[in-house]
Amino acid sequence: MKKIVTILLLLGAFGYSQAQAQYILGASYEVRSDEPTTGFGLHFQNNFSVIPMLLDVGIRFQTSFYNEKYSFSTESISFEREDTSYDFGLGLIATVGVGLIAPYAGVGLGYEVFDRTSTLLGAPGVGIEDPDGDDSGLYYYGAIGAGISAIPFVRPFVEYRYRGISGSDFMPSNYGTWAFGLQLRF
Repeated sequence: MKKIVTILLLLGAFGYSQAQAQYILGASYEVRSDEPTTGFGLHFQNNFSVIPMLLDVGIRFQTSFYNEKYSFSTESISFEREDTSYDFGLGLIATVGVGLIAPYAGVGLGYEVFDRTSTLLGAPGVGIEDPDGDDSGLYYYGAIGAGISAIPFVRPFVEYRYRGISGSDFMPSNYGTWAFGLQLRF
């Protein structure tokens, strides 16, 4: 009889955890340590309860977009440069529910595309070396963050991601990103 009750409890716990799947849609303002420095991000995450009300594991698809223009001008020279970067990635996120605070950590892989265009107007013979071009590469990342669960279905969060990029001419080889945002939880 004890074995049957144990099996029923385990099956019930497994069914309960499967029923606790949660979808998350998040948007964030992002600041990174290299140019372009500011942008925004979106992510979609599907969480599954491993230990109900304590530990969730999720699969996250995320994308970020950055665009900045820089300019310099004097009486005879005008220089403009525009950097654009966008990326998309897939990662695993583990979240621990501790009261109103939900810390999390994760790892993932992604792909980033970087484009730089420069315009130089002015006096002939003046040389400014700033090559145009585009670049792309795979990246890996690690993320840590925390959300505040004071309001059901809405969670403000802060996150730090460290990225390393493979084989790049224009993109930085590694950098950190701070993300400040809001998640809607369904």
